[in-house]
Amino acid sequence: MKISTIAAVAGLAGVCSLAFAAFTVEATYIDTNPGVWGMVSVNSGGSFAGPVKAGQFNWQRTGGSYTGLTGTFATFCLEVHQDIFPGNNYTYEVNTVANAPLPINVLFGTPMGAVKADKIAELYGRFFGGLVSNDDYAAFQLSVWDFVYDGGDGVSNGVFQAQGFGAAMAQANAWIAAVDGTGPRMSGLLALSSDDWQDQIFTPAPGSLALLGLGGLVASRRRR
Repeated sequence: MKISTIAAVAGLAGVCSLAFAAFTVEATYIDTNPGVWGMVSVNSGGSFAGPVKAGQFNWQRTGGSYTGLTGTFATFCLEVHQDIFPGNNYTYEVNTVANAPLPINVLFGTPMGAVKADKIAELYGRFFGGLVSNDDYAAFQLSVWDFVYDGGDGVSNGVFQAQGFGAAMAQANAWIAAVDGTGPRMSGLLALSSDDWQDQIFTPAPGSLALLGLGGLVASRRRR
């Protein structure tokens, strides 16, 4: 993992956090599909909660000022210690991934930071484009959770642990191990943050960073 890459992520997060704060997304949570049911722990395996479905979260936009998401869209979840419920409408603020999840006083007291955000960007760069099966989507979601909570130590170790997800667990562990700092990163990833509900991560529509006035900043950092 290059220090310059992490520094760029950190700098972009700091500069852009105020710019994103004014943009909101209102959306109805439809369901999680494709995916796999299982149990999760965020206290190092001391207790497990569930059943929880790990997979792709599907939404219908209903309003808000941010234009990078329209119609139906998909996300992955950034935290498991808050809830959302199918059929309910939620209001989120658009955020950088490094500054998510919120609220920052839950569990760790801080957002994930630039290092974990960079690992998730590499996870997306390596594997997001090849997701096909229920196990694929579940493994990807489990990997995201493991990076957020533990920085990538596998889904049977650390603060975040999973059980009962079948083949998706071994697949997640293989993908986590493959994120070694040498792979491609998916650019433009953003978060939907709320103090009350589960934060999400998404890929915005092409050009939406430019609409926020951030396209030039991203481009300038890539040229350095």
